[in-house]
Amino acid sequence: MTSTKPNTGWSRGALEPVERCPACGSAERDRRQFSRHDDAGVMPDIWHMVRCSSCESLFLDPRPDAESLPRAYLDYYTHQAEQVDIPDGGAGGLLWALIHGYLNWRFGMRRTPSNKLGALVFSAIEPLRLKLDYFGRHLARAQFPQSGRLLDVGCGNGAFLLRAREMGWDVAGCEPDAKAVAACRAQGLDVIEGDVFSSALDDQRFDVVTISHVLEHVTDPQALLKRAEALMYPGGVLWVALPNPRSLGLRIFGAAWRGLHVPFHLCIPSQNRLMLLMQSTEFCSIKMMRRGAHSRRLWSDSAAIARRERIAIPPRPLMSFMRVLTDFVSTVTPCWAEETVMIARKPEASDAG
Repeated sequence: MTSTKPNTGWSRGALEPVERCPACGSAERDRRQFSRHDDAGVMPDIWHMVRCSSCESLFLDPRPDAESLPRAYLDYYTHQAEQVDIPDGGAGGLLWALIHGYLNWRFGMRRTPSNKLGALVFSAIEPLRLKLDYFGRHLARAQFPQSGRLLDVGCGNGAFLLRAREMGWDVAGCEPDAKAVAACRAQGLDVIEGDVFSSALDDQRFDVVTISHVLEHVTDPQALLKRAEALMYPGGVLWVALPNPRSLGLRIFGAAWRGLHVPFHLCIPSQNRLMLLMQSTEFCSIKMMRRGAHSRRLWSDSAAIARRERIAIPPRPLMSFMRVLTDFVSTVTPCWAEETVMIARKPEASDAG
């Protein structure tokens, strides 16, 4: 079934129809679609996210055309400081000393105040251990005893680059948002103004490439993965995070689910499809990571969207129970988590031979 929506305009430019799934190329899609305004209700437009019947990926149809898409980002959140559950500094008390103790042990940080018992405490509490490991993008010192060069694609205001530098990495980033780039450079970070296809990266190579919530913003996910592979040394590691189209949150909130993030998210590949895209790009040792406790902020944002859009959701007591259940399930399996997190490796020259 192909799109029948007319190629009309939106408040900041022109629209283009999307007749085939950008993740797999199929023209078939489910009858149900998820329709609403953008997350903050800044724009007057109603957007429609549809699901591919073949690979279960989600994609925006119609979407802003290439000329008008940058105008959607005029007031985007990369202009602001990134909100994280674990602050970079200023946190005191025993709990934070334990958290810092774990981060220092796991990732080679030097945060204070610190209590070495944190390594034991959080290693024993699986949902929180997984949450802290995600904070460091799974770049544990045990797996990377010698930190090398790291590229963060779509680095925003540079919050993770600062974190990775704290972990001992030689960091670089690329970001198309000029205001975000200026904020990065003001902090002494090496950031290219442009996307990952910038010619300024052509002669550079990296030991690790991280792509956090960027893949779903592009029209061709596989092209981005291929470019990342080309920028990596043999044996290099790719880390990717994006919303999960099979998440329990989408089942509960429907069109209000924050992960849809219309109109910025153009295509959200399903976990199975992302695995195939990585395999076709010749990545190996592909592993899907469990997410642990992580749904609180996303569910809070989704509830706010539901109230504004007048989308019915379960009552608050039931929602609280379901959120706890979601974090438990996400500790056991990555299949229904709010996020998909995958790690893959570029083959060594000997592997290719």
